[in-house]
Amino acid sequence: MARFNTAEVAERVGGTLEGDGSIPVEGVSGIGDARADQLTFANDANNARLWQDSKARSLVTGLTTELPERTDDVAIIRVKDPELAMISMLEAFAPEPSLPPVGIHPTAIVDPSAKIGTEARIGPSCQVHEDCVLGDDVTLTAGTRLHRGVTIGSRSTLHDGVIIRERCTIGSDVVIHANVVIGTDGFGFRPSEDGNGLVRFPHIGSVVIEDDVEIGACTCIDRGKFGATRIGTGTKIDNLCQIGHNCDIGRCCVLCGQVGVAGSTKIGDGTMIGGAAGIADHLVIGRSVSIGARSGVINDIPDGETWVGTPAGKRSRIMREIAAVRRLPDWSKQLRRFFSQNEDGKTDAE
Repeated sequence: MARFNTAEVAERVGGTLEGDGSIPVEGVSGIGDARADQLTFANDANNARLWQDSKARSLVTGLTTELPERTDDVAIIRVKDPELAMISMLEAFAPEPSLPPVGIHPTAIVDPSAKIGTEARIGPSCQVHEDCVLGDDVTLTAGTRLHRGVTIGSRSTLHDGVIIRERCTIGSDVVIHANVVIGTDGFGFRPSEDGNGLVRFPHIGSVVIEDDVEIGACTCIDRGKFGATRIGTGTKIDNLCQIGHNCDIGRCCVLCGQVGVAGSTKIGDGTMIGGAAGIADHLVIGRSVSIGARSGVINDIPDGETWVGTPAGKRSRIMREIAAVRRLPDWSKQLRRFFSQNEDGKTDAE
């Protein structure tokens, strides 16, 4: 178990120490729950106000954050970015991950044609089908299944129950959490010629997940009808998301939980999409766009804009519309009074 004192914490996070550098730090916690031997954080004014009553004796906060006075012996570590400092300390105290040992578990099934890199870990009940290629230091935990022709880059980790379908490519340093399915057929149907049923479109493309991508549990990414569905380098996708066939998601995008992106939509680099937002098919979403939670996007979005609402629009316009709608009850009362005053036939001139 990691142990620090506050002087060592300050050095690790590149901060300036105010107060006692010898206070022990044996964990991290929220400012309202932390014990005396735990480090806590205040990255905004609301958390800063809680410092006075916190049991914690050590705090990481911003360079200019105003804090209430404490009479006890404490340490305050000031940094440019408290959230980045929090990441560093969480990494320090994170427990070792539970991974299978290096090698192939006796219950795993690995086709003789598969190529397995050095130091790979293939856990219990995994299946690696023919012509798969796994780079060095790849980890497959329990029950992961790679279908024919899958390629996995070095140092990638696939957690329990992940399924990668035929011919899909996963880059290096990728993390795929439990029960993700990559490479299923896209959702494509059309009415049959006789009008009595639906005919499925075959999807013969693939999925390409580039380097340093993280994909949350139970997310599904469909293969392309032609070509590839692509997830760009550094993109992070939360749990329970759905990415349709032939989508092209750029670099360093963030998709929060329950986001759905319909087929053939292109999303530019650095775009952030809030939870449960839905994006229609065949759209072009620009670079560095922000889309609010639960938005319903049915139009292209230019670079750098913030859109919210259903149907979604530019935030400034949608907020004016919402403000107007909330005034409707008052306007309605005024109209009722106006018509009531004029029921006897009087005009405004009278």
